[in-house]
Amino acid sequence: MSSFAQIKEFWGRLSTARKVLLIGVAVASIVGFAFLISWVREPEYGILFSNLEPQDASKIVEKLKERKISYRLENGGRTILVPKQNIYELRLQFAGEGLPNSSIVGYEIFDKSNIGVSDFVQKINYKRALEGELARTILQIDGIEAVRVHIVIPEKTLFKEDQKEPTASVILRLKQGAKLSRDNVQSIAYLVASSVEGLEPQNVTILDSRGRLLSDNSDSDPLAKISSKQYELKRSVEQYLTDKVQSLLDAVVGPGNSIVRVDVELNFTQVEKTIEEYDPDKTVIRSEQTTQERSSSVDSTFASTSSQRTNTITNYEVNRTLQRIVEGVGNIKRLSVAVLVNGTYKVNEVGGVRKVEYIPRDEEQIQKLTEIVKNAVGFNPDRNDQVSVISTAFEPASEELGFVQREDKKESWRELIEKIVIGLAIVGSIILVFSLLGKLKTRKEIPTVEIREFPTIQPQAPLKQFNKLTKKSLNLKE
Repeated sequence: MSSFAQIKEFWGRLSTARKVLLIGVAVASIVGFAFLISWVREPEYGILFSNLEPQDASKIVEKLKERKISYRLENGGRTILVPKQNIYELRLQFAGEGLPNSSIVGYEIFDKSNIGVSDFVQKINYKRALEGELARTILQIDGIEAVRVHIVIPEKTLFKEDQKEPTASVILRLKQGAKLSRDNVQSIAYLVASSVEGLEPQNVTILDSRGRLLSDNSDSDPLAKISSKQYELKRSVEQYLTDKVQSLLDAVVGPGNSIVRVDVELNFTQVEKTIEEYDPDKTVIRSEQTTQERSSSVDSTFASTSSQRTNTITNYEVNRTLQRIVEGVGNIKRLSVAVLVNGTYKVNEVGGVRKVEYIPRDEEQIQKLTEIVKNAVGFNPDRNDQVSVISTAFEPASEELGFVQREDKKESWRELIEKIVIGLAIVGSIILVFSLLGKLKTRKEIPTVEIREFPTIQPQAPLKQFNKLTKKSLNLKE
């Protein structure tokens, strides 16, 4: 019997429902297999260009169509994806063709000499070129995806008091997850200011793509700048002291069993003293002058007499001490430390029920912890420093102690229903596959009956002959 005949016979024995089911399974398998093959053979795409202007994107897409290279568009057509094996080759080819060329324009705008261009157009082109070169330079900074620079250069006036200062604005689009520190923003402001004649850093406004102001133009005010530096210094000192105390307490009471907060009052008063002291008990001779005078006279007897006088002048200098003292800025004026320490817990079983008993730390432990904190922060009673250590119960967070934890996140009904449906679909699919396999393997067998032909019973001795034949057919021994 041929294979085709066997298949035809098997197909004829199936019911209509089984035929429909078998055809559906075969079609689904063919479709799934074809989809799997197409998915495996589909090339892996990578980004060719991103953040393109519509003009550049249109030109690049036309070039890709001419070269019959598959591509994809994302991000509203601003990002073009091509097969990964063609990325670098296409980039080099498009660079040779000057694409993309409308996104950022630099000094190459002056490569072509235009005769008869007015002075106004030349100034506009120079400003465009300067903005483009600054944008290219800023793009080299890590974390920046796109940038636009706008510069305003006022016309020169006859009188100096009428002259306006140049200004600039920079709009940044950061990469996903990237952040710019205050120093990075300030460096961009100084970069732009140093590239434009007469532009000051405080006249550069920097924003991000969400419209948030990144630059702090209040730095133009010296007082505001000083206040900002003072606040940063205060915060850094508090964080430094907090880390010192927290590391010690974590080693003593365990991580998560203490909370430290430090408040520092710094003295930003700059004092310069000049002290001049005189000591009258210590005198020194500064100068001494001696004068001698001689005189002679004649009396009536014509006798001559002579006299001599000595005059001494001594100048004394009083001992003087001159001191010039400049006190440091940022010294700690007053210090306040607050510490919360968790107690200990004991689990008791009463009648089969576990209960947690909170045990606060005794006064001796609190005193020891207070001394540790004072030594860590440099406690000075002359400054009226304060250190407070309090033992209190924290929010329960351990299942081992029998605490009941609060659920911070509750699944919504929609998520729960989706999970149930997905689980039922998986179970149903498994049952269906196994049932189909079992039905396809089961064959309908026709029982075979063995027919034995008995000899004809003779009329003579019928009972004896019947018994003999019966034993023979049953394979019984006589």
